[in-house]
Amino acid sequence: MRISARRITQAASLALFSLLFIAAGSGVISAIPADFFLRLDPLAGITASVCARELLLEHFPSLLVLISALLAGRLFCGWLCPMGAVLDASGTLLRHFVARRKKTSLKDALPRHTKYLLLAAVAAAAACSVNLAFWVAPLPLLTRLFTLVLHPLGLEGAHLIVNTASPLLQWLRLEDITYWQPETRLFQTAWLTGTFWLVLAMLEMVQPRFWCRCLCPAGALMALLSKKALRRRHVSSACTACGRCSQACPMGILHDPMQSVSSECLACGCCAQACRTHSVSFSFLKRQSAAAPEYDPSRRMLCRAIASGVALAGLHKADAHINPKLVPIRPPGSLPETAFLKLCLRCSECMKACPSGGLQPADLGFGFSSLLTPFLDPRKGACRPDCSACGAVCPTHAIQLLSLAEKRWAKIGTAVIDKKTCLAWAENRRCMVCNENCPWGAIDSIVQPGHSVPVPQVKPERCYGCGYCEKHCPKDITAIHVESFGALRLTVHSFEEAAKAKGFCLGEVPVASSTAAPAISDAPPPGFLE
Repeated sequence: MRISARRITQAASLALFSLLFIAAGSGVISAIPADFFLRLDPLAGITASVCARELLLEHFPSLLVLISALLAGRLFCGWLCPMGAVLDASGTLLRHFVARRKKTSLKDALPRHTKYLLLAAVAAAAACSVNLAFWVAPLPLLTRLFTLVLHPLGLEGAHLIVNTASPLLQWLRLEDITYWQPETRLFQTAWLTGTFWLVLAMLEMVQPRFWCRCLCPAGALMALLSKKALRRRHVSSACTACGRCSQACPMGILHDPMQSVSSECLACGCCAQACRTHSVSFSFLKRQSAAAPEYDPSRRMLCRAIASGVALAGLHKADAHINPKLVPIRPPGSLPETAFLKLCLRCSECMKACPSGGLQPADLGFGFSSLLTPFLDPRKGACRPDCSACGAVCPTHAIQLLSLAEKRWAKIGTAVIDKKTCLAWAENRRCMVCNENCPWGAIDSIVQPGHSVPVPQVKPERCYGCGYCEKHCPKDITAIHVESFGALRLTVHSFEEAAKAKGFCLGEVPVASSTAAPAISDAPPPGFLE
Protein backbone atom coordinates (compact mmCIF):
# COMPACT_ATOMS: atom_id res chain seq x y z
CA MET A 1 0.00 0.00 0.00
CA ARG A 2 2.93 2.32 0.66
CA ILE A 3 4.03 2.27 -2.96
CA SER A 4 0.53 2.99 -4.24
CA ALA A 5 0.14 5.79 -1.70
CA ARG A 6 3.42 7.29 -2.88
CA ARG A 7 2.35 7.08 -6.52
CA ILE A 8 -0.94 8.79 -5.69
CA THR A 9 0.90 11.51 -3.78
CA GLN A 10 3.34 12.02 -6.64
CA ALA A 11 0.51 12.20 -9.16
CA ALA A 12 -1.40 14.69 -7.00
CA SER A 13 1.71 16.85 -6.60
CA LEU A 14 2.40 16.85 -10.32
CA ALA A 15 -1.26 17.56 -11.07
CA LEU A 16 -1.23 20.57 -8.73
CA PHE A 17 2.01 21.79 -10.30
CA SER A 18 0.43 21.50 -13.75
CA LEU A 19 -2.78 23.29 -12.71
CA LEU A 20 -0.84 26.17 -11.17
CA PHE A 21 1.29 26.37 -14.30
CA ILE A 22 -1.76 26.49 -16.59
CA ALA A 23 -3.41 29.11 -14.39
CA ALA A 24 -0.28 31.31 -14.20
CA GLY A 25 -1.20 34.86 -15.14
CA SER A 26 -4.94 34.17 -15.37
CA GLY A 27 -5.78 34.47 -11.70
CA VAL A 28 -8.11 31.45 -11.94
CA ILE A 29 -6.55 29.82 -8.85
CA SER A 30 -6.12 32.67 -6.37
CA ALA A 31 -5.93 30.60 -3.17
CA ILE A 32 -2.49 29.21 -4.06
CA PRO A 33 0.23 31.36 -5.71
CA ALA A 34 1.13 30.27 -9.23
CA ASP A 35 4.80 30.14 -8.16
CA PHE A 36 4.09 28.00 -5.08
CA PHE A 37 6.33 25.10 -6.12
CA LEU A 38 9.15 27.45 -7.07
CA ARG A 39 9.02 28.77 -3.52
CA LEU A 40 9.47 25.20 -2.24
CA ASP A 41 12.85 24.74 -3.93
CA PRO A 42 15.42 25.11 -1.11
CA LEU A 43 18.36 25.66 -3.44
CA ALA A 44 16.58 28.42 -5.37
CA GLY A 45 15.39 30.15 -2.19
CA ILE A 46 18.71 30.07 -0.36
CA THR A 47 20.87 31.15 -3.29
CA ALA A 48 18.50 34.02 -4.15
CA SER A 49 18.57 35.21 -0.53
CA VAL A 50 22.35 34.97 -0.32
CA CYS A 51 22.81 36.84 -3.61
CA ALA A 52 20.38 39.56 -2.54
CA ARG A 53 21.90 39.74 0.94
CA GLU A 54 18.44 39.67 2.46
CA LEU A 55 15.93 37.09 3.58
CA LEU A 56 13.28 36.58 0.93
CA LEU A 57 10.15 35.82 2.92
CA GLU A 58 8.40 34.48 -0.19
CA HIS A 59 10.70 31.45 0.01
CA PHE A 60 9.79 30.60 3.59
CA PRO A 61 8.10 27.34 2.38
CA SER A 62 11.56 26.09 1.31
CA LEU A 63 12.61 26.18 4.97
CA LEU A 64 9.76 23.77 5.72
CA VAL A 65 11.21 21.41 3.12
CA LEU A 66 14.60 21.56 4.85
CA ILE A 67 12.99 20.95 8.24
CA SER A 68 11.23 17.91 6.79
CA ALA A 69 14.66 16.57 5.81
CA LEU A 70 15.81 16.83 9.43
CA LEU A 71 12.73 14.95 10.61
CA ALA A 72 12.02 12.36 7.92
CA GLY A 73 14.94 12.39 5.49
CA ARG A 74 14.48 13.09 1.80
CA LEU A 75 10.74 12.53 1.98
CA PHE A 76 10.09 15.52 -0.28
CA CYS A 77 12.31 14.02 -3.01
CA GLY A 78 10.58 10.66 -2.92
CA TRP A 79 6.98 11.74 -2.44
CA LEU A 80 6.31 15.38 -3.36
CA CYS A 81 8.89 16.66 -5.82
CA PRO A 82 7.14 17.07 -9.21
CA MET A 83 10.47 16.73 -11.00
CA GLY A 84 10.94 13.33 -9.36
CA ALA A 85 7.46 12.35 -10.54
CA VAL A 86 8.29 13.39 -14.11
CA LEU A 87 11.56 11.45 -14.01
CA ASP A 88 9.88 8.34 -12.61
CA ALA A 89 7.16 8.45 -15.27
CA SER A 90 9.50 9.15 -18.19
CA GLY A 91 11.98 6.49 -17.09
CA THR A 92 9.25 3.88 -16.69
CA LEU A 93 7.78 4.66 -20.12
CA LEU A 94 11.14 4.63 -21.87
CA ARG A 95 12.23 1.38 -20.28
CA HIS A 96 8.90 -0.17 -21.25
CA PHE A 97 8.75 0.99 -24.88
CA VAL A 98 12.40 1.44 -25.84
CA ALA A 99 14.16 -1.36 -24.04
CA ARG A 100 13.38 -4.23 -21.74
CA ARG A 101 13.38 -3.33 -18.10
CA LYS A 102 16.67 -4.25 -16.51
CA LYS A 103 17.45 -4.79 -12.90
CA THR A 104 18.60 -1.70 -11.06
CA SER A 105 22.36 -1.50 -11.20
CA LEU A 106 24.10 -0.86 -7.90
CA LYS A 107 27.07 0.62 -9.72
CA ASP A 108 26.71 4.31 -10.41
CA ALA A 109 27.42 5.66 -13.87
CA LEU A 110 28.61 8.89 -12.24
CA PRO A 111 29.99 9.40 -8.71
CA ARG A 112 27.24 10.32 -6.28
CA HIS A 113 29.36 13.00 -4.70
CA THR A 114 29.03 15.01 -7.94
CA LYS A 115 25.88 16.64 -6.56
CA TYR A 116 27.79 17.85 -3.51
CA LEU A 117 30.42 19.39 -5.77
CA LEU A 118 27.71 21.16 -7.76
CA LEU A 119 26.19 22.41 -4.51
CA ALA A 120 29.58 23.73 -3.38
CA ALA A 121 30.13 25.53 -6.71
CA VAL A 122 26.66 27.14 -6.65
CA ALA A 123 27.11 28.16 -3.00
CA ALA A 124 30.52 29.72 -3.72
CA ALA A 125 29.08 31.68 -6.65
CA ALA A 126 26.16 32.85 -4.49
CA ALA A 127 28.62 34.09 -1.88
CA CYS A 128 30.09 36.21 -4.69
CA SER A 129 26.58 37.58 -5.46
CA VAL A 130 26.17 35.54 -8.63
CA ASN A 131 23.17 33.22 -8.93
CA LEU A 132 23.99 30.06 -10.86
CA ALA A 133 21.20 27.99 -9.31
CA PHE A 134 19.08 28.29 -12.45
CA TRP A 135 21.35 25.73 -14.13
CA VAL A 136 20.69 23.01 -11.56
CA ALA A 137 17.76 23.94 -9.26
CA PRO A 138 15.14 21.22 -9.96
CA LEU A 139 11.87 23.18 -9.82
CA PRO A 140 13.02 26.10 -12.00
CA LEU A 141 14.31 23.47 -14.44
CA LEU A 142 10.93 21.73 -14.50
CA THR A 143 9.04 25.02 -14.90
CA ARG A 144 11.31 25.92 -17.80
CA LEU A 145 10.54 22.56 -19.45
CA PHE A 146 6.79 23.16 -19.13
CA THR A 147 7.01 26.75 -20.42
CA LEU A 148 9.45 26.45 -23.29
CA VAL A 149 8.74 22.91 -24.53
CA LEU A 150 5.58 21.22 -23.25
CA HIS A 151 3.25 24.22 -23.35
CA PRO A 152 4.03 25.13 -26.99
CA LEU A 153 3.76 21.46 -27.99
CA GLY A 154 0.42 21.23 -26.19
CA LEU A 155 -0.92 24.27 -28.04
CA GLU A 156 0.24 22.87 -31.37
CA GLY A 157 -1.34 19.52 -30.52
CA ALA A 158 -4.66 21.17 -29.61
CA HIS A 159 -4.60 23.10 -32.88
CA LEU A 160 -3.97 19.89 -34.84
CA ILE A 161 -6.74 18.02 -33.02
CA VAL A 162 -9.29 20.77 -33.68
CA ASN A 163 -8.41 20.90 -37.38
CA THR A 164 -8.47 17.12 -37.74
CA ALA A 165 -11.77 16.75 -35.93
CA SER A 166 -13.41 19.63 -37.78
CA PRO A 167 -15.68 17.43 -40.00
CA LEU A 168 -16.82 15.44 -36.97
CA LEU A 169 -17.48 18.61 -34.98
CA GLN A 170 -19.54 20.04 -37.82
CA TRP A 171 -21.54 16.80 -38.10
CA LEU A 172 -22.21 17.01 -34.35
CA ARG A 173 -23.26 20.65 -34.83
CA LEU A 174 -20.39 21.88 -32.68
CA GLU A 175 -19.08 24.30 -35.27
CA ASP A 176 -18.20 26.88 -32.62
CA ILE A 177 -15.33 24.70 -31.44
CA THR A 178 -13.75 24.77 -34.90
CA TYR A 179 -13.30 28.53 -34.56
CA TRP A 180 -11.17 28.06 -31.47
CA GLN A 181 -7.60 28.54 -32.58
CA PRO A 182 -5.17 28.32 -29.65
CA GLU A 183 -2.40 30.86 -29.82
CA THR A 184 0.89 29.17 -30.63
CA ARG A 185 4.03 29.99 -28.68
CA LEU A 186 7.57 29.73 -29.99
CA PHE A 187 10.63 30.27 -27.81
CA GLN A 188 14.05 30.70 -29.35
CA THR A 189 16.00 28.72 -26.72
CA ALA A 190 13.50 25.85 -26.43
CA TRP A 191 16.00 23.53 -28.11
CA LEU A 192 18.45 24.01 -25.23
CA THR A 193 15.88 23.02 -22.61
CA GLY A 194 14.51 20.21 -24.76
CA THR A 195 17.98 18.75 -25.34
CA PHE A 196 18.78 18.87 -21.63
CA TRP A 197 15.63 16.97 -20.72
CA LEU A 198 16.09 14.47 -23.54
CA VAL A 199 19.56 13.61 -22.22
CA LEU A 200 18.17 13.40 -18.70
CA ALA A 201 15.41 11.04 -19.85
CA MET A 202 17.95 8.81 -21.61
CA LEU A 203 20.01 8.64 -18.42
CA GLU A 204 16.85 7.84 -16.47
CA MET A 205 16.23 4.90 -18.78
CA VAL A 206 19.70 3.56 -18.04
CA GLN A 207 19.63 4.19 -14.30
CA PRO A 208 16.51 5.14 -12.28
CA ARG A 209 16.69 8.50 -10.51
CA PHE A 210 20.02 9.33 -12.11
CA TRP A 211 19.38 13.04 -11.51
CA CYS A 212 18.56 12.50 -7.84
CA ARG A 213 21.48 10.14 -7.33
CA CYS A 214 24.27 12.11 -8.91
CA LEU A 215 23.36 15.61 -10.06
CA CYS A 216 20.66 17.34 -7.97
CA PRO A 217 22.31 19.92 -5.67
CA ALA A 218 18.98 20.57 -3.93
CA GLY A 219 18.94 16.86 -3.13
CA ALA A 220 22.52 17.18 -1.86
CA LEU A 221 21.42 19.99 0.45
CA MET A 222 18.65 17.83 1.86
CA ALA A 223 20.99 14.84 2.02
CA LEU A 224 23.31 16.76 4.35
CA LEU A 225 20.38 17.35 6.69
CA SER A 226 19.12 13.77 6.37
CA LYS A 227 22.22 12.04 7.75
CA LYS A 228 20.78 12.18 11.25
CA ALA A 229 17.11 12.20 10.35
CA LEU A 230 14.71 11.08 13.08
CA ARG A 231 12.73 8.80 10.76
CA ARG A 232 14.90 6.10 9.21
CA ARG A 233 14.90 2.71 7.58
CA HIS A 234 14.96 -0.20 10.03
CA VAL A 235 15.59 -3.90 9.28
CA SER A 236 14.57 -6.56 11.81
CA SER A 237 16.31 -9.84 12.52
CA ALA A 238 13.78 -11.63 10.28
CA CYS A 239 15.71 -10.48 7.21
CA THR A 240 16.92 -13.39 5.05
CA ALA A 241 19.26 -11.27 2.91
CA CYS A 242 17.44 -12.39 -0.25
CA GLY A 243 18.38 -9.17 -2.04
CA ARG A 244 14.89 -8.24 -3.26
CA CYS A 245 15.06 -4.88 -1.52
CA SER A 246 18.38 -4.14 -3.23
CA GLN A 247 16.86 -4.79 -6.63
CA ALA A 248 13.76 -2.70 -5.86
CA CYS A 249 15.59 0.37 -4.49
CA PRO A 250 15.47 3.14 -7.15
CA MET A 251 18.51 4.84 -5.61
CA GLY A 252 20.63 1.67 -5.65
CA ILE A 253 22.00 2.18 -2.13
CA LEU A 254 21.30 -1.26 -0.61
CA HIS A 255 24.55 -3.06 -1.32
CA ASP A 256 23.86 -4.88 1.93
CA PRO A 257 20.14 -5.25 2.79
CA MET A 258 20.94 -4.70 6.45
CA GLN A 259 22.66 -1.39 5.75
CA SER A 260 21.40 1.82 4.20
CA VAL A 261 22.64 5.34 3.58
CA SER A 262 20.24 7.75 5.26
CA SER A 263 21.39 10.73 3.18
CA GLU A 264 20.60 8.89 -0.06
CA CYS A 265 17.35 7.23 0.96
CA LEU A 266 14.21 8.79 -0.53
CA ALA A 267 11.92 7.05 2.00
CA CYS A 268 9.96 5.77 -0.99
CA GLY A 269 9.22 2.40 0.63
CA CYS A 270 10.10 0.28 -2.41
CA CYS A 271 12.33 -1.93 -0.27
CA ALA A 272 9.57 -2.51 2.30
CA GLN A 273 7.10 -3.38 -0.46
CA ALA A 274 9.51 -5.89 -1.99
CA CYS A 275 10.35 -7.59 1.30
CA ARG A 276 8.49 -10.90 1.68
CA THR A 277 9.32 -11.29 5.36
CA HIS A 278 8.09 -7.79 6.25
CA SER A 279 11.36 -7.12 8.02
CA VAL A 280 11.86 -3.62 6.53
CA SER A 281 10.09 -0.64 8.04
CA PHE A 282 10.41 3.13 8.39
CA SER A 283 9.82 4.57 11.82
CA PHE A 284 10.78 7.31 14.27
CA LEU A 285 12.99 6.90 17.32
CA LYS A 286 14.30 3.48 16.31
CA ARG A 287 18.02 3.17 15.79
CA GLN A 288 19.11 2.32 12.29
CA SER A 289 20.14 -1.31 12.02
CA ALA A 290 23.42 -0.53 10.31
CA ALA A 291 24.78 2.48 8.48
CA ALA A 292 26.60 2.16 5.18
CA PRO A 293 29.50 4.47 4.25
CA GLU A 294 28.42 7.89 3.01
CA TYR A 295 29.09 9.14 -0.52
CA ASP A 296 31.06 12.19 0.59
CA PRO A 297 33.63 13.93 -1.65
CA SER A 298 37.18 14.56 -0.55
CA ARG A 299 38.34 17.94 0.76
CA ARG A 300 40.42 18.45 -2.35
CA MET A 301 37.37 17.93 -4.56
CA LEU A 302 35.36 20.39 -2.49
CA CYS A 303 38.12 23.00 -2.73
CA ARG A 304 38.20 22.56 -6.51
CA ALA A 305 34.41 22.91 -6.71
CA ILE A 306 34.48 26.08 -4.61
CA ALA A 307 37.26 27.51 -6.78
CA SER A 308 35.24 26.67 -9.89
CA GLY A 309 32.20 28.45 -8.48
CA VAL A 310 34.25 31.56 -7.71
CA ALA A 311 35.80 31.48 -11.19
CA LEU A 312 32.38 31.17 -12.84
CA ALA A 313 31.13 34.05 -10.72
CA GLY A 314 34.05 36.17 -11.90
CA LEU A 315 33.38 35.34 -15.54
CA HIS A 316 29.70 36.06 -15.02
CA LYS A 317 30.42 39.52 -13.58
CA ALA A 318 32.99 40.31 -16.26
CA ASP A 319 30.56 39.33 -18.99
CA ALA A 320 27.86 41.55 -17.49
CA HIS A 321 30.15 44.60 -17.75
CA ILE A 322 31.64 44.01 -21.20
CA ASN A 323 28.94 45.84 -23.15
CA PRO A 324 26.22 47.66 -21.19
CA LYS A 325 24.46 48.43 -24.48
CA LEU A 326 23.50 44.76 -24.74
CA VAL A 327 21.02 45.11 -21.87
CA PRO A 328 17.76 43.71 -23.26
CA ILE A 329 14.29 45.16 -22.77
CA ARG A 330 13.18 43.82 -19.42
CA PRO A 331 9.56 43.41 -18.28
CA PRO A 332 8.01 46.43 -16.53
CA GLY A 333 8.91 46.60 -12.86
CA SER A 334 12.21 44.75 -13.29
CA LEU A 335 14.89 45.56 -10.75
CA PRO A 336 18.10 47.30 -11.87
CA GLU A 337 20.12 44.94 -14.06
CA THR A 338 22.67 43.88 -11.44
CA ALA A 339 19.98 43.07 -8.85
CA PHE A 340 17.80 41.50 -11.54
CA LEU A 341 20.50 39.01 -12.55
CA LYS A 342 21.08 38.09 -8.90
CA LEU A 343 17.44 37.22 -8.26
CA CYS A 344 16.15 35.89 -11.58
CA LEU A 345 15.81 32.09 -11.48
CA ARG A 346 15.30 31.80 -15.25
CA CYS A 347 12.23 29.72 -14.45
CA SER A 348 10.27 31.20 -17.42
CA GLU A 349 7.10 31.54 -15.35
CA CYS A 350 6.73 35.16 -16.50
CA MET A 351 6.95 34.02 -20.13
CA LYS A 352 4.10 31.58 -19.58
CA ALA A 353 2.00 34.29 -17.92
CA CYS A 354 2.63 36.90 -20.64
CA PRO A 355 -0.63 36.99 -22.66
CA SER A 356 0.98 38.35 -25.83
CA GLY A 357 3.90 35.90 -25.93
CA GLY A 358 6.32 38.81 -26.15
CA LEU A 359 8.51 37.72 -23.24
CA GLN A 360 11.25 35.45 -24.54
CA PRO A 361 14.31 33.74 -22.99
CA ALA A 362 17.52 35.54 -23.88
CA ASP A 363 20.16 33.70 -25.88
CA LEU A 364 23.92 34.23 -25.95
CA GLY A 365 23.44 37.32 -28.11
CA PHE A 366 22.91 39.26 -24.87
CA GLY A 367 25.89 37.65 -23.16
CA PHE A 368 26.35 34.63 -20.94
CA SER A 369 25.20 36.49 -17.83
CA SER A 370 21.76 37.14 -19.35
CA LEU A 371 21.23 33.67 -20.77
CA LEU A 372 17.60 32.48 -20.37
CA THR A 373 16.51 35.68 -18.61
CA PRO A 374 13.22 37.21 -19.83
CA PHE A 375 13.26 40.06 -22.33
CA LEU A 376 10.60 41.63 -24.52
CA ASP A 377 10.69 40.71 -28.20
CA PRO A 378 8.07 43.04 -29.72
CA ARG A 379 7.93 41.07 -32.96
CA LYS A 380 6.58 38.13 -30.95
CA GLY A 381 4.21 40.29 -28.89
CA ALA A 382 3.95 43.75 -27.36
CA CYS A 383 3.61 44.66 -23.69
CA ARG A 384 -0.08 45.27 -23.00
CA PRO A 385 -0.95 48.33 -20.86
CA ASP A 386 -3.71 46.38 -19.07
CA CYS A 387 -1.49 43.51 -17.88
CA SER A 388 0.90 43.03 -14.96
CA ALA A 389 0.96 39.22 -14.93
CA CYS A 390 4.75 38.87 -15.11
CA GLY A 391 5.24 40.54 -11.72
CA ALA A 392 2.46 38.48 -10.16
CA VAL A 393 4.18 35.14 -10.88
CA CYS A 394 7.86 36.02 -10.29
CA PRO A 395 8.95 33.92 -7.28
CA THR A 396 11.86 36.19 -6.25
CA HIS A 397 10.39 39.60 -7.21
CA ALA A 398 13.15 40.19 -9.73
CA ILE A 399 10.09 41.55 -11.55
CA GLN A 400 8.15 43.61 -9.03
CA LEU A 401 4.39 43.30 -8.82
CA LEU A 402 3.00 46.69 -9.82
CA SER A 403 -0.56 47.92 -9.88
CA LEU A 404 -1.78 48.91 -13.34
CA ALA A 405 -1.75 52.56 -12.25
CA GLU A 406 1.90 52.31 -11.19
CA LYS A 407 2.87 50.15 -14.16
CA ARG A 408 1.89 52.93 -16.56
CA TRP A 409 4.92 54.86 -15.32
CA ALA A 410 7.37 51.92 -15.42
CA LYS A 411 8.92 52.79 -18.76
CA ILE A 412 10.80 49.83 -20.26
CA GLY A 413 12.46 51.41 -23.31
CA THR A 414 12.21 53.87 -26.15
CA ALA A 415 11.28 53.34 -29.79
CA VAL A 416 13.80 54.39 -32.45
CA ILE A 417 13.01 54.89 -36.15
CA ASP A 418 15.48 53.64 -38.75
CA LYS A 419 15.11 56.33 -41.39
CA LYS A 420 17.06 54.25 -43.92
CA THR A 421 14.42 51.52 -43.76
CA CYS A 422 11.17 53.37 -43.01
CA LEU A 423 8.80 53.50 -45.98
CA ALA A 424 7.92 57.14 -45.32
CA TRP A 425 11.44 58.37 -44.60
CA ALA A 426 13.43 56.30 -47.11
CA GLU A 427 10.97 55.67 -49.96
CA ASN A 428 8.60 58.62 -49.63
CA ARG A 429 5.61 56.25 -49.36
CA ARG A 430 2.68 56.95 -47.11
CA CYS A 431 2.76 54.69 -44.05
CA MET A 432 1.78 55.56 -40.49
CA VAL A 433 1.13 52.07 -39.14
CA CYS A 434 3.30 52.81 -36.11
CA ASN A 435 1.28 55.94 -35.37
CA GLU A 436 -2.01 54.06 -35.64
CA ASN A 437 -0.96 51.27 -33.30
CA CYS A 438 0.81 53.26 -30.60
CA PRO A 439 -1.43 53.18 -27.48
CA TRP A 440 0.57 55.97 -25.83
CA GLY A 441 0.32 58.65 -28.50
CA ALA A 442 4.10 58.72 -28.69
CA ILE A 443 4.45 58.91 -32.49
CA ASP A 444 3.62 62.04 -34.45
CA SER A 445 3.26 62.41 -38.20
CA ILE A 446 5.15 65.53 -39.28
CA VAL A 447 5.81 67.35 -42.51
CA GLN A 448 9.47 67.19 -43.37
CA PRO A 449 11.12 69.26 -46.13
CA GLY A 450 11.87 67.10 -49.14
CA HIS A 451 9.07 64.63 -48.36
CA SER A 452 5.68 64.70 -50.05
CA VAL A 453 4.09 62.51 -47.37
CA PRO A 454 4.01 62.86 -43.58
CA VAL A 455 6.78 60.99 -41.80
CA PRO A 456 6.70 59.46 -38.30
CA GLN A 457 8.62 60.90 -35.37
CA VAL A 458 8.92 59.42 -31.86
CA LYS A 459 8.34 61.56 -28.78
CA PRO A 460 10.65 59.90 -26.18
CA GLU A 461 8.89 61.51 -23.22
CA ARG A 462 5.64 59.75 -24.19
CA CYS A 463 7.11 56.46 -25.42
CA TYR A 464 6.68 53.57 -22.99
CA GLY A 465 8.66 51.02 -25.01
CA CYS A 466 5.69 48.64 -25.29
CA GLY A 467 6.64 47.58 -28.83
CA TYR A 468 3.27 47.88 -30.55
CA CYS A 469 4.92 49.97 -33.25
CA GLU A 470 7.61 47.36 -33.85
CA LYS A 471 5.09 44.52 -33.70
CA HIS A 472 2.95 45.99 -36.51
CA CYS A 473 5.63 47.53 -38.71
CA PRO A 474 4.97 46.20 -42.25
CA LYS A 475 8.66 45.92 -43.12
CA ASP A 476 10.27 42.49 -42.92
CA ILE A 477 13.27 44.12 -41.26
CA THR A 478 11.41 46.43 -38.91
CA ALA A 479 11.92 50.13 -39.50
CA ILE A 480 11.14 50.98 -35.89
CA HIS A 481 12.48 49.09 -32.94
CA VAL A 482 12.54 49.45 -29.18
CA GLU A 483 15.81 49.88 -27.30
CA SER A 484 16.35 49.72 -23.55
CA PHE A 485 17.66 53.24 -23.06
CA GLY A 486 15.44 55.48 -20.97
CA ALA A 487 14.01 52.51 -19.05
CA LEU A 488 13.12 53.00 -15.37
CA ARG A 489 14.65 50.23 -13.26
CA LEU A 490 13.92 50.95 -9.59
CA THR A 491 13.92 49.06 -6.30
CA VAL A 492 11.70 50.79 -3.75
CA HIS A 493 11.09 54.25 -5.17
CA SER A 494 7.84 55.31 -6.83
CA PHE A 495 7.84 54.85 -10.59
CA GLU A 496 5.42 57.74 -10.96
CA GLU A 497 7.66 60.14 -9.06
CA ALA A 498 10.78 59.00 -10.91
CA ALA A 499 9.07 59.26 -14.30
CA LYS A 500 7.73 62.73 -13.61
CA ALA A 501 11.15 63.84 -12.38
CA LYS A 502 12.59 62.80 -15.74
CA GLY A 503 9.86 64.64 -17.63
CA PHE A 504 8.01 61.57 -18.88
CA CYS A 505 4.31 61.86 -19.71
CA LEU A 506 3.02 58.33 -19.31
CA GLY A 507 0.14 58.53 -16.85
CA GLU A 508 -2.63 59.40 -19.27
CA VAL A 509 -3.05 57.79 -22.66
CA PRO A 510 -4.56 60.31 -25.09
CA VAL A 511 -7.60 59.47 -27.16
CA ALA A 512 -5.72 60.21 -30.35
CA SER A 513 -2.12 61.16 -30.98
CA SER A 514 -1.38 64.68 -32.09
CA THR A 515 -0.39 65.28 -35.67
CA ALA A 516 1.49 68.09 -37.33
CA ALA A 517 0.55 67.03 -40.83
CA PRO A 518 -2.09 69.07 -42.62
CA ALA A 519 -5.35 67.39 -43.52
CA ILE A 520 -5.46 66.28 -47.14
CA SER A 521 -8.94 65.33 -48.25
CA ASP A 522 -7.97 63.25 -51.25
CA ALA A 523 -5.11 61.40 -49.51
CA PRO A 524 -5.39 57.68 -48.71
CA PRO A 525 -5.98 56.80 -45.06
CA PRO A 526 -2.98 56.44 -42.72
CA GLY A 527 -1.29 53.09 -43.05
CA PHE A 528 -2.13 52.74 -46.74
CA LEU A 529 0.99 51.88 -48.74
CA GLU A 530 1.32 53.63 -52.05
